[in-house]
Amino acid sequence: MSQKITNQTSFFRFVVDVIVIIISFYLTNYIRFSTFWNKLEGEKISILWVIILLYVFIYIFSKNLTNKKPWMYDSKFYDAYNIVKYNVFIGFMLFAYLYTFKIGELYSRLQLFSFFALDILLMLIAHVVLRHMLIKLYRNSSYCERVLLITTTDELFDIVNDIRKTNNWYFRIKGIALMDADMRGMHINNIPIIADGNDFYEVSKNNAFDSVLICLGNERDYSLIEMISNYIDMGIAVHLNLSEYYFPIAAGKRLDNVGVLGVITYREIEYNLGQQIMKRLLDITGGLVGMFLFGIAMLIFGPIIKLDSKGPVLFSQERIGKNGRHFKIYKFRSMCVDAEERKAELMAQNEMSGNMFKMHDDPRVTRIGKFLRKTSIDELPQFWNVFKGDMSLVGTRPPTVEEFEGYTLSQRKRISIKPGITGLWQVSGRSSITDFDKVVELDCKYIDNWSVLTDIKIILRTIWVVLFRKGAQ
Repeated sequence: MSQKITNQTSFFRFVVDVIVIIISFYLTNYIRFSTFWNKLEGEKISILWVIILLYVFIYIFSKNLTNKKPWMYDSKFYDAYNIVKYNVFIGFMLFAYLYTFKIGELYSRLQLFSFFALDILLMLIAHVVLRHMLIKLYRNSSYCERVLLITTTDELFDIVNDIRKTNNWYFRIKGIALMDADMRGMHINNIPIIADGNDFYEVSKNNAFDSVLICLGNERDYSLIEMISNYIDMGIAVHLNLSEYYFPIAAGKRLDNVGVLGVITYREIEYNLGQQIMKRLLDITGGLVGMFLFGIAMLIFGPIIKLDSKGPVLFSQERIGKNGRHFKIYKFRSMCVDAEERKAELMAQNEMSGNMFKMHDDPRVTRIGKFLRKTSIDELPQFWNVFKGDMSLVGTRPPTVEEFEGYTLSQRKRISIKPGITGLWQVSGRSSITDFDKVVELDCKYIDNWSVLTDIKIILRTIWVVLFRKGAQ
């Protein structure tokens, strides 16, 4: 299980535990006094904050001192043991606090014992429900890691059977690359064999994979260093299967598990969970604000777009998202309806070198479309993509399917994160940049140095660029 998933599930458990503590506290007060509020005034309410702070202290302390398997794999018995243990520790520390500050007479001993009994019961129920919900959520969401299995015919059946034995809710083997035989089109336990030793890089680039699992046994015909380096350059994590955990590991690698398989995971960048949560909250907030502006723009420009040229108000197109996932992007239509068909005849006038099309005074752009593009109003419908989670406020430009198919292995790295409405390229004079390699360089710079503060700076720079109409065509 990746550290990212482990951190996420632990964070959800922590939040649920704090909520349960609050609920248990107020329910205990209701059971004793038949009211939630009247008896919880003044100093009496402060005991709740003390309990929460004690829980936070014990949670952090135990998390830092123990190196056990992820919480999601704890048995119900072991989870119950930990819940009781945490509550007993909190109880002892709470009574020590009350004794030290000589404020014990303010609180009913019976009420406090009742609180801990209720807290244990509700936490047990909450953990069972939370575990069930998280497994269902991860299995059916984009967080479920899409894995390409790279193996040989000797290893294939044992590896697939081993993986099937585990409750692998956090990853899915979506394809197999068989290095020593061409069995493309066949299925092993409903997993398609999609590549062989000649085209596995190309297949990896053109399909939606978050990571690869390399299980080559004693096979020495392949350069693992070259293979791992190439995948890291593409922005794809690598899990290298190990039979034991005694191998010396240098910095940048981590012992991990994929089901029952012990692996070394190579991952160039693993973002901080707290920052990822902040980024998503920023996206949701920005998405809501953007959809409000989109609604206003729809009322104003929708009729104008319809009157200016034939076709729908909104334009949708299939684009490539994080690690090759396909999604539909939405914009106000700024071109004639046959724009895609006419693109081929204009390729000779493409001002970009590489896998991107850009043309000054594009004849396919409508009259109102020129204004929409100059002011970036055509981008407003993409806030729906941001709110849904297909895109982020800040990221890399989502390529078309055609552009993506022409990427080199190293260029594939730019889709290793969610695409964004704006990004480092957009605020760096996008109209003056005509070399696609420069675009990739800026995108990779953003990926390697990402932080929430960087996103905020880019958003502020984007507002400045839009207001003064710099860089958009």
